[in-house]
Amino acid sequence: MSAVPASHEQPITCDQLVLLSQQLRDRAGITIDSPHSIIEHTVRGRMAALGVAEIGEYLALFDDSINARAEWLALIDLLTIKETRFFRQPAALEGIAVYLSELIAQGQAPRELTIWSAGCSTGQELYSMAMVIDQVLHLRNIWFEWQGIGTDISFSTLSLANRATYQESDALTIPAKYRSRYVDRVGENQWQVSREIRERIHFFQSNLLHVNSAPDMGFNIIFCQNVLIYFERDRRHWIIDRLVERLRPGGLLVLGAGEDVHWTNTEVCRVSWPGVCAFRKTQEALHNGR
Repeated sequence: MSAVPASHEQPITCDQLVLLSQQLRDRAGITIDSPHSIIEHTVRGRMAALGVAEIGEYLALFDDSINARAEWLALIDLLTIKETRFFRQPAALEGIAVYLSELIAQGQAPRELTIWSAGCSTGQELYSMAMVIDQVLHLRNIWFEWQGIGTDISFSTLSLANRATYQESDALTIPAKYRSRYVDRVGENQWQVSREIRERIHFFQSNLLHVNSAPDMGFNIIFCQNVLIYFERDRRHWIIDRLVERLRPGGLLVLGAGEDVHWTNTEVCRVSWPGVCAFRKTQEALHNGR
């Protein structure tokens, strides 16, 4: 197969884009709202990489094979926005520090604490959470076992997250009190998250559409921000409910702004943190078998 020269490219029709979007919704649960021109440019890039000449031939690749699964993952990887940074939402991270400090002060600190960044992209969110938690334990002169996991649909971003090495411009968004303790210079303009943090963090490939296959362990804190926007409302609500199921009683769920619209769940109550969309699982959930 060989790509058609650009001058002879046939435009991708609206019907073909609708069919492609339907394939993405059916197979990954993802809704892409990018402009027609961006989607077409991305698709043509994939066609060129594969040596596929016709859009119909490309669409025919989306069957039930392993190769098809790999291709829609590659396409989603290119179409979804992965913008993230360290301490992107300071108010939410400060809330975690207060939450954990209160548990310790009240003698309710868990024997083991687990955190999950769902839709972790290149890892900065999870590493930021980890720095805050470790700093609280250090300042409170208390220690207990803790670990964190990050999941994302993109293999390429997970590879970067595992390396935990970032440009200096990325590291500079880390507040000084954390940067001095938790990141190390490893080269010109490059910084790496410290070993003491990296050893407690693990990353896995996973699609939130398949959240039922995610670890069914009791998490103390789950962050799921700016990824649910790619799902239709009913699926979004279903996913949030599954995340709640994976929280321990008293645990925290932090969502992106507006991602909880029209969503309700009797097992959580809204946390009053200005500018933060956060919920705490009620202790009563323990008696309901959660």
